[in-house]
Order: sequence, then structure tokens, then C-alpha cells
Amino acid sequence: MENLWTVLVNFFMGFVNLIISPLHLYNFLNLETFKEKMSVIVLAGQSPQFFFMVFALVIILIAVGFYRRSFLRQTVYRLEMFNGRMGQFAAWFAILMMLQQVLIIAMGQIFRGNELVFAPFGMVLFDQELQWMSGQLKFYNAILIAFASAYTFIEGGHVRVDLIYSATKRRTQLWLDLIGTLVMFIPSTIMLWWFSWPLMTNSMFSQRPLNVWSSASRWRDFKWESSGTAEFSWVWSFKVLIVVFAGLMFITAIAFLLRNILALLEPDDEIPSHYSFEKTATADMGVAAAARDACRQSLSLGRPVKTPVVQPKTPTQVVEESPGHGV
Repeated sequence: MENLWTVLVNFFMGFVNLIISPLHLYNFLNLETFKEKMSVIVLAGQSPQFFFMVFALVIILIAVGFYRRSFLRQTVYRLEMFNGRMGQFAAWFAILMMLQQVLIIAMGQIFRGNELVFAPFGMVLFDQELQWMSGQLKFYNAILIAFASAYTFIEGGHVRVDLIYSATKRRTQLWLDLIGTLVMFIPSTIMLWWFSWPLMTNSMFSQRPLNVWSSASRWRDFKWESSGTAEFSWVWSFKVLIVVFAGLMFITAIAFLLRNILALLEPDDEIPSHYSFEKTATADMGVAAAARDACRQSLSLGRPVKTPVVQPKTPTQVVEESPGHGV
């Protein structure tokens, strides 16, 4: 009974802390020493107050979305676009991985070298062994996983073990997605954040070691944990990426929850389960190509050019018309 009361109090205080968050920020900025500020940051990431503030924010988004569907559509659109941009940024590391792998092979097998030195005009800007650069490829791969997994899920690219899902009606599928997000998706991202936060802070900072049950912190200095080998040794960076992965997947889980709620509230709109960045971009390119063809045809006939006027789509229209992979 006491634990239930504690949860209820924290639940209520989540809304209160969210409302007075500017005051908390003001108090944080007015702390006297940098050490005190860092100690607050270290503990804030896994504090119950932070969790219930986020929980309160999600409930407010859902409540406002029930009242204003346009707000719900725009929220889904903006959350998915944010993760989409993160994934598209991370995709460039696939090209970087390929180029660096080719460079490593060329240096090692053709020139028989073991070190790459870049020193224009005698100024050494880069000087690393090939073993270090080879280990760095693992870091690029970790960036792809951490930043692009949410992007992949938004497009419906993850593997789905389907036993009964495809045989059910559309509305039943929406309810299955909604319940699965609440029971499995969101809790798993929260647990991953909760366990990875102490790992990240312990690898980055010299402090009293944190664990999932810590309630005190004594931050002293930056540490930046490394492996001490000749390979790429930024151990702390991989642990940071675990937290990034958990955070982005949590945002995706909330967006997916809101998308399913919107689809249940607006059954006539036939909102797809997943948004497709590629198909939307292809559709936009098709509109641009049609405008170009109209201009060329007018010029070839000697008529005044009448370029079709295409009104930009609003976020609400993009969500409504976004094609999905289906189920």
C-alpha cells in the first residue's frame, strides 16, 4: 500500500514538476559550482522525477490530441520527422565506412603501410595506425544502429514475427499495435535507458560509481574511459550510443502510440501503420517532374510557360497522405 501511495504521489508531482520546470532550470543555473551542476545532471537521467515528468508530458499530448486531432497529427509528424532526420544523417556513415575500408585495404595491401599520416605543409592533422582506423569502423556501425534503428522502425523495416496479425481486421491490428506498444515497446526502451545511464556516466566521469539504485552522486572530473589498446579505444562513446539508441527508440514508441491512437479516432482516414520517407520523396519528385515536362512542352509549342502551382503540404496533410508498408 505504501508503494502504491509513493507511485501516486510521484505521478501527481510529475505534472507539477513539468509545470514548474523553468523554476528547476533557474535553480540549476544558479548552483555555485560546476561540480554541483554535474552531480545534478548525473542523477537526473535516472531519477523518478525525470521519468514521471516525461510520463506526464506524454499524457498531456494524448489528452490534447483527443480534443484537437490536428495537434495529434502534427505531433506524430514532427516526432517521426525528427527521427527521420537522425536516421538520414546516420546513413552517411555507411559511405564513410566503405571509403575508410577501401583506404585501409589500399594502404595495407598495395602500399604495405601500417600508418596513415595527413600532414599538409608539415602540419600533422591526422596520424593513426591502420589498426586504429579498422577498429573505428565498429564505431561507425554503432552510430548507424543507434541513430537509424528508429528511422527503420518508422518505415516499417524491422522484422515482424507474424502469427495472427495479418489475418486480423484493420481495427484489430491497430489495437494490437497499441497494446503491444504500451506493454512491450515503451517499457523496454525505458528499461534500456535505466540500465545504460549508469554505464554511460561511469565511463565518462570520475565519480562515485552509479548503479540502477543510486540516489547520490559525487562527481569529480571527466574520465573518458578507453580500452588502452592500439585499436579505436573510445569505450565511453559506445556506451553513450546505447543511451542515444534508447532515447530515440522511446521517441519512436511514443510517435507510434500516437499514430495508432489517431488511426483509431479517425477510422475513415485509413492512416497507414508506418510512414514512408522514400515514397513521399518519390511523390514530391514526381510533382516536380510533371512541372518540368509542362514547361518543356509549352516552350516547344512556342506558348507562354505556365508552370503548375503546387501548394506545399501541411504537416497534417503529410501524415494523412503518407504511404506505408502496410502489414
